[in-house]
Amino acid sequence: MARCPAALPTDHTPCVGPVAVTVLDADNAGADGCELHATRLLAALDHGHVFALPHASAGAAHRVFKAAAPQDVRLHRLADALVTPPATPS
Repeated sequence: MARCPAALPTDHTPCVGPVAVTVLDADNAGADGCELHATRLLAALDHGHVFALPHASAGAAHRVFKAAAPQDVRLHRLADALVTPPATPS
Protein backbone atom coordinates (compact mmCIF):
# COMPACT_ATOMS: atom_id res chain seq x y z
CA MET A 1 0.00 0.00 0.00
CA ALA A 2 1.42 3.38 -0.98
CA ARG A 3 1.92 6.01 1.70
CA CYS A 4 2.11 9.77 1.42
CA PRO A 5 5.45 11.51 0.71
CA ALA A 6 5.53 12.94 4.26
CA ALA A 7 5.82 9.46 5.81
CA LEU A 8 9.33 8.99 7.18
CA PRO A 9 11.13 5.77 6.16
CA THR A 10 11.17 4.63 9.80
CA ASP A 11 7.41 5.22 10.22
CA HIS A 12 5.54 2.16 8.98
CA THR A 13 2.03 3.31 9.91
CA PRO A 14 -0.54 3.66 7.14
CA CYS A 15 -1.88 7.05 6.15
CA VAL A 16 -4.87 8.41 8.00
CA GLY A 17 -7.07 10.32 5.60
CA PRO A 18 -6.14 11.98 2.32
CA VAL A 19 -3.08 14.07 1.56
CA ALA A 20 -4.12 17.44 2.97
CA VAL A 21 -1.07 19.58 3.76
CA THR A 22 2.45 20.45 2.65
CA VAL A 23 5.27 20.48 5.19
CA LEU A 24 8.24 22.72 4.34
CA ASP A 25 11.67 22.64 5.95
CA ALA A 26 13.96 25.63 6.56
CA ASP A 27 15.23 25.39 2.94
CA ASN A 28 11.64 25.26 1.56
CA ALA A 29 11.94 21.63 0.51
CA GLY A 30 8.48 20.17 0.91
CA ALA A 31 6.47 17.01 1.18
CA ASP A 32 2.71 16.63 0.89
CA GLY A 33 1.12 14.39 3.44
CA CYS A 34 -1.83 13.14 5.38
CA GLU A 35 -2.36 14.82 8.74
CA LEU A 36 -0.76 11.95 10.68
CA HIS A 37 2.50 11.76 8.73
CA ALA A 38 2.69 15.53 8.25
CA THR A 39 2.43 15.97 12.03
CA ARG A 40 5.28 13.55 12.63
CA LEU A 41 7.45 15.14 9.95
CA LEU A 42 6.78 18.68 11.18
CA ALA A 43 7.59 17.62 14.75
CA ALA A 44 10.96 16.29 13.61
CA LEU A 45 11.94 19.42 11.66
CA ASP A 46 13.65 22.48 13.08
CA HIS A 47 11.98 25.63 11.66
CA GLY A 48 9.39 23.67 9.67
CA HIS A 49 6.16 25.14 8.33
CA VAL A 50 2.85 23.61 7.31
CA PHE A 51 0.34 24.80 4.72
CA ALA A 52 -3.04 23.37 3.81
CA LEU A 53 -3.59 22.19 0.25
CA PRO A 54 -6.52 23.81 -1.60
CA HIS A 55 -8.77 20.75 -1.23
CA ALA A 56 -8.01 20.20 2.49
CA SER A 57 -10.71 20.35 5.10
CA ALA A 58 -10.91 23.54 7.14
CA GLY A 59 -8.28 23.70 9.86
CA ALA A 60 -6.03 20.92 8.50
CA ALA A 61 -2.80 22.92 8.77
CA HIS A 62 -3.78 24.19 12.21
CA ARG A 63 -4.44 20.65 13.47
CA VAL A 64 -1.06 19.46 12.16
CA PHE A 65 0.74 22.45 13.69
CA LYS A 66 -0.92 21.97 17.09
CA ALA A 67 -0.29 18.21 17.14
CA ALA A 68 3.40 18.55 16.24
CA ALA A 69 4.63 18.79 19.82
CA PRO A 70 8.40 19.16 20.35
CA GLN A 71 10.40 15.93 20.24
CA ASP A 72 13.96 15.02 21.13
CA VAL A 73 15.11 14.89 17.51
CA ARG A 74 15.25 18.21 15.64
CA LEU A 75 16.30 18.28 12.00
CA HIS A 76 17.31 21.31 9.97
CA ARG A 77 16.34 19.99 6.55
CA LEU A 78 13.89 17.52 5.07
CA ALA A 79 16.83 15.64 3.51
CA ASP A 80 18.21 14.93 6.99
CA ALA A 81 14.98 13.14 7.90
CA LEU A 82 15.40 10.76 4.99
CA VAL A 83 18.96 9.70 5.84
CA THR A 84 19.02 9.86 9.64
CA PRO A 85 18.80 6.44 11.33
CA PRO A 86 16.27 6.09 14.15
CA ALA A 87 17.52 6.96 17.61
CA THR A 88 18.52 3.99 19.75
CA PRO A 89 16.85 3.75 23.15
CA SER A 90 19.10 4.54 26.12
